Amino acid sequence: MKLTFRKFGIVVVGALAGALMLPSTAMAQSRANTLEFILPIIYSPSSSFNGQGGSKADLAADLSAGFGIMYNLNNHLQLGGMFTWNTRSYNATIVSTDGTARKASGTLESSTLAFNATYYFMPSGVTPFVSGGIGSTFIDTNIPNGTGSTACWWDPWYGYICDTYTPTKTQTAVSYSAGAGMRFDLGRGFSVQGSYNKIWIDYSKSKPEIDGWKLDLVFRM
Repeated sequence: MKLTFRKFGIVVVGALAGALMLPSTAMAQSRANTLEFILPIIYSPSSSFNGQGGSKADLAADLSAGFGIMYNLNNHLQLGGMFTWNTRSYNATIVSTDGTARKASGTLESSTLAFNATYYFMPSGVTPFVSGGIGSTFIDTNIPNGTGSTACWWDPWYGYICDTYTPTKTQTAVSYSAGAGMRFDLGRGFSVQGSYNKIWIDYSKSKPEIDGWKLDLVFRM
């Protein structure tokens, strides 16, 4: 999905401006001891990172989504889990051990399951916040990593089918995140919050950093 940062910014600003127009009495609700379901919309700008031996990758900008469950221990501290996934096109330079380089392009698929903590500076209403998290990130480069194998079977709807599966290069690593933003409590059951976030993926031989601008739709249960 193609989306410019300017268009994403208009969506975020519009949501936050709408929140500010609501009566303050509707926004002053205690969050303490409540459970929240979060739907994040994340804009990741284009980015580049370098690997070993001169290898590098350029990632295109794109949108991603996810969901999370968070619990407010009080009006300031929130703990919970978040699952997000992303699909981004890329252009890469792959360098062989003999020094020869080749170009590759494709679609990179990733998903992250993380434990997150958020601290809100104000007890309710409009409040700035900071957040941090630790989790596991899975990445599938969709680059072939071996020879394919073919299997055939009888399907009750389509009859006799054969398909070829080719393994691809995948990796799972510990990831860390940090962010800062603003939250707007719109009433007893709904809030929005916008934030800037950065995630660090701790591979054994490289540690790429990924930026993200996030708009959360928060439903209090």
